[in-house]
Amino acid sequence: MSCSILARPKRDTANCTALPRIGIALADGGQCAVLRAVVEACGFSVTHCSELAGDCAVRTAGTEVDAWLMDTGDCPAPSPAAGSPLPLVCNVGFMGKLPVLRWRPTVEQKLKNLVRDYQQICEARRAQNVWLLAASAGGLQAVRSFLEGLHSFHGVAFVYAQHIEAEQAEQLVKMITRNTPWRAQMALGGNLLTTGSVTVVPPAQRISLGNGLITTLSEPWPGPYAPNIDAVAAELASEYGSACGMIVFSGMGDDGVAGSRSIREKGGSVLVQSPADCTVPALSEAVLERGAFNQSGNVDELREAFVKLLNARSQRSAVLSRGVVCGRE
Repeated sequence: MSCSILARPKRDTANCTALPRIGIALADGGQCAVLRAVVEACGFSVTHCSELAGDCAVRTAGTEVDAWLMDTGDCPAPSPAAGSPLPLVCNVGFMGKLPVLRWRPTVEQKLKNLVRDYQQICEARRAQNVWLLAASAGGLQAVRSFLEGLHSFHGVAFVYAQHIEAEQAEQLVKMITRNTPWRAQMALGGNLLTTGSVTVVPPAQRISLGNGLITTLSEPWPGPYAPNIDAVAAELASEYGSACGMIVFSGMGDDGVAGSRSIREKGGSVLVQSPADCTVPALSEAVLERGAFNQSGNVDELREAFVKLLNARSQRSAVLSRGVVCGRE
């Protein structure tokens, strides 16, 4: 039996239709399994389901869960990073006292309320500053290292475009979620780019990011690269202007050269991992030679430059259009 409460409305405006990722933590394993079946039948993704106590469940799941169904109605653990919202918590302790046919309608109503509250939180956290993390071969570890050291969100949402096989894209989400304070998500239609999030661009599905709302498109990515970094950068530049930026990490090819120019032409900032710091330097070398950038350096230097740029946006007009490579006059 399917649940109809999650039918996504037609969008006349750029409103969030994202669904929260659900975590279930109940002392009774049998109730966990039954509740999971009901929640998934309603169209939700259950990213954690266990008999762990609330505190332990939240610590274990980290940012993989947006809303919890628990024996208690209180949030059992602090937010994982400064500026990150507390997860929603819904008390379903009544389940053990009633047969399924009696508690299921109550759970469905609670899920409706969670969707409403979650979408309101997403709208309130719609990012005004969006930066693109661009990487190819060898870039994964550099991106992870960069994000691990960012313990404050600085009002930014990241879009992560990594040349990777489609079946490996979900691994990027797990890597970010488990090793950094940032909330990672695949780019699903109806989701918003929110402060403190990293949205992974799917190689197999072209997307649009108008007004910070993710829309899936039917046509493939242009050119030989998937996802196409130049295409993502050009759209972010058009949408956010000087409030967007791009960080180029290790990789092959030259996908990102045109994108770096698009962002700089609109007043945004571009940082480039120095070739000497890259596992595969070709992409960085291409952007440094034929693109446009503000600064180049190792991952720690890029993180420091990123924070300084965000803390001094009013001075961006003074940044040179081509910049200076660290350690070179």
